[in-house]
Amino acid sequence: MPGLFSIFNTAKSGLFSQQTAVNVTSHNIANANTDGYSRQRANMVTTTPYSIPSMDNAAGAGQLGTGVVVDSIDRIRDAFLDYQVRVEMGVNGQYTARDKYLTQVENALNEPSDSAISSLIGKFFNSWQDLSKNTQNTSAVAQQAYQLTNSINNTYSKLTSIKENTNTEIKSLVVNVNGILSQISKLNQQIKDIKSSGQNPNDLLDSRDELLDKLSSEFGITVTQKDLDGIDVTTSDNAPIGTDGKPLNIVQSADPDSPDVATFSYVNSITPKEVDKDGKGTYTVVYYKKGDTLTDANKVTLTVNMTAEQAKELDESRVIWADSTGMAYKDTNKNNTIDGSGKKLDGTETVDFEQLMIFKPSKGELKGYMSVQQDVDNYQDTLNKFAKALALSVNAIISQSSSWVADGSGSPEGGINNFFVNSTPEKEGAYTEKDENNINAANITVNVAILNDSSKIKTATKYDSKGNSLNDATDGNRAAAIAQLADSLMNIQSVNADSDRNDLIGNIFSTDGKLNNVYSVGSSVGGSTIDNYFDDFVNKVGMQEQEAETQVGNEARQLSYYTQSRESTSGVSIDEEVTNLIQFQHCYQANAKMISTVDDLLDVVINGLKK
Repeated sequence: MPGLFSIFNTAKSGLFSQQTAVNVTSHNIANANTDGYSRQRANMVTTTPYSIPSMDNAAGAGQLGTGVVVDSIDRIRDAFLDYQVRVEMGVNGQYTARDKYLTQVENALNEPSDSAISSLIGKFFNSWQDLSKNTQNTSAVAQQAYQLTNSINNTYSKLTSIKENTNTEIKSLVVNVNGILSQISKLNQQIKDIKSSGQNPNDLLDSRDELLDKLSSEFGITVTQKDLDGIDVTTSDNAPIGTDGKPLNIVQSADPDSPDVATFSYVNSITPKEVDKDGKGTYTVVYYKKGDTLTDANKVTLTVNMTAEQAKELDESRVIWADSTGMAYKDTNKNNTIDGSGKKLDGTETVDFEQLMIFKPSKGELKGYMSVQQDVDNYQDTLNKFAKALALSVNAIISQSSSWVADGSGSPEGGINNFFVNSTPEKEGAYTEKDENNINAANITVNVAILNDSSKIKTATKYDSKGNSLNDATDGNRAAAIAQLADSLMNIQSVNADSDRNDLIGNIFSTDGKLNNVYSVGSSVGGSTIDNYFDDFVNKVGMQEQEAETQVGNEARQLSYYTQSRESTSGVSIDEEVTNLIQFQHCYQANAKMISTVDDLLDVVINGLKK
């Protein structure tokens, strides 16, 4: 039967419970500014009442409570808000990465400015127009042409540097991601161990959630809750299917040799080995386990059968799925599924491109950097088309031929027939037709013979086999035809590495295409002028950068909204905690007063009854 001593115990339980609540409040206040911390709450429940009705217990007025106990210390967290924040972090990371490097692309183009390519194009054609009027002013043409090709070369080089920098970013991300995955895996196991003992590992859960937030900004993730607060984490899209028929888990279980646990490795280099003129054949692919390039022990060399386009795709992605040790998975059946036999890409056999498991995230910084890689490839391709179109069209008019004509005497028209050449000719000291076909933005330059002696530039209507003008010194018809290129529509968009003059200008070298008895480049249906083609390229870069910048702002605002919503739920409010502290303090004092009162009552019972 309950008595004064039971009241003593009831008050004692209240005293200890309020003390625990004060401890939790103190912990919340101490971590008010700790990143990733979720406020905690002492969950109090009543203890088993006295007495439970039974055959052996006398009936009474009712059950008497025996006090309170702290059943658990819970953290306040909303899983749905976590999901929303992580989705936005992935999208924000993608556009932030794009904006970072597309800004650099804009700076590389340096448009508009007097030294930019678009301005130099205008100066280049104007110099030819001036030369058509004054055939002695050849040095200005050579100078403007050299400045233009230098600017094209430098711009291409800057784009290459930007791509190399994004490769470095991707490699760093791979190392960082694998480090995060390792930490999450350790925390995951610790959480399950503590949870199995009946405790709530709140601070460890916060640490794991903070790492998941960081991981979500690198690429999209999907988190699946498991027993004992454990989790499985998969990428949002395109994850290979494991042997259990489920997407690969990137958080390691207690068994490090589990076949359904994945990490990521980094492709460091892709080198043609035996390929045909179209780029199809075998390539040497070198990847490093988990992106760790500091030791050759992590280096794996593969021989891969693929096309030029597939090599380009691998070059733009650079990240492949691997097991827990970093050894790349092999897609034996080419169906994005882990081979149950456990075969890996260890370099002992030649594999097909389709057997590589390339990681293709749908969002996150990694997606942003990969998309920049693709954009830069497209920019360089556009710049190559522009440079080659410029070279082929000018050379066609200079040589008055729709096919390549060698420099020097012995031809129907001698002299310098190639104004623009490849700076790295196939034969040292000699330019061949193949050299002209291989002209691109990286190697286009002015013929060294013209740079050494600009008077060798052909301006007149006719020349003999030794390169001597058959017209008077004032004949500038050929220079006028080149100046007219500024307004000529050409099939620049269809130019590729193997294109020749006919591919660009078609059959326009005809009687109808003559300008003052000089064959000139006319207009092709659906074509573009050289300057307009480049302007369209600049505008495209500008629009893509503007889109990325706008999206960064939009996603930052959206992320801020979700972050604030989560903070209002999980964050620590000092005012609220102080209010709780006062409440717990008064409860503690009241329980202490209850103990003091019971002590007085016991004194009456023990000492007062003796009188």
